[in-house]
Amino acid sequence: MSGKKDPQGQWKQTSVVLRADIFIKASEMGLDISNECNQALAYLVGIDYQQQKLTDQTITDPVVIGAETLSKGSEHTTPKPRAPVLNPVINADDPTAIAKVMKAKRQPPQKSVPEIPVRVELPPAGTSVPSLIPSSGRSPLGKGKAIASEKKRKEDTVKKFVATKITRTDVDDAVITKDDMYQAFMRWCRDYRCAAVPERKAFATLLKNKFAITEKTVNGTPCWVNVHLK
Repeated sequence: MSGKKDPQGQWKQTSVVLRADIFIKASEMGLDISNECNQALAYLVGIDYQQQKLTDQTITDPVVIGAETLSKGSEHTTPKPRAPVLNPVINADDPTAIAKVMKAKRQPPQKSVPEIPVRVELPPAGTSVPSLIPSSGRSPLGKGKAIASEKKRKEDTVKKFVATKITRTDVDDAVITKDDMYQAFMRWCRDYRCAAVPERKAFATLLKNKFAITEKTVNGTPCWVNVHLK
């Protein structure tokens, strides 16, 4: 590639080795190879290739005109010097370097994705919203465990009562009415200060299903048979 001749020394002539297929394609497209190389190198070294030749006139310090400058007149603020721009280094022996530079130059800047705010809709005024945490401080998820624990405690209370106060027998006339059995159970719970006391229906269900005590109606009265109290 031949450089442009300039009597004032603004252009320098050098040789650049181009790959054959790149040179042929550039020629077919009618590209000015000198111009394209100058643009690529100017981008690397941080020079505006399109700028005009600077004149020989004296350059004065820039003046920043603001609200205070307009009021005071002659006072002005000198901008702080910027840090030097470090441009990337390219390997001149790499025949694909120019194409890489031009490709990087054409890449559009990445746009930041705006954060989508989370919209929280409140219920209309006067709408009753159930509390997720009950007043006792327990989580709703632990309610089932609490019920199961209370049921187990009541079963243990009835188990102790059956073991200490009831005797099984094969005598047919060993009959206790259900009311008398429950009253005896309540007195026993008060004597031993039991905290978990099942109701009458739950107590009867446990005696029948859990402890296999036989129930029977005698003269129209619900009773427990083949048992007596100690």
